[in-house]
Amino acid sequence: MIDSLLHPLAKKDPRILIVDGFIHALVENDPHSSLGKFLMYNMPTLLSHVMNDGKHSRNEIRLAIREMMKLTRSLGRKPRNSIRPT
Repeated sequence: MIDSLLHPLAKKDPRILIVDGFIHALVENDPHSSLGKFLMYNMPTLLSHVMNDGKHSRNEIRLAIREMMKLTRSLGRKPRNSIRPT
């Protein structure tokens, strides 16, 4: 329902996607998951709108964000070495 109301407006002004992401986070009550979805689905559109230079397609940006999220998850799974200053 949120998407059906806000996505048509976002076609005219992509900044509406920020509101969309915020409302989804409130409704889903799972900030981590909501942030991941926002980064995956809305951030590429916002970035391509902001950049507006024609050099980066929305799909290229989406792929870069997906890879960044994979890397972040893989780093979070590794045991942390405690490095103490000498």
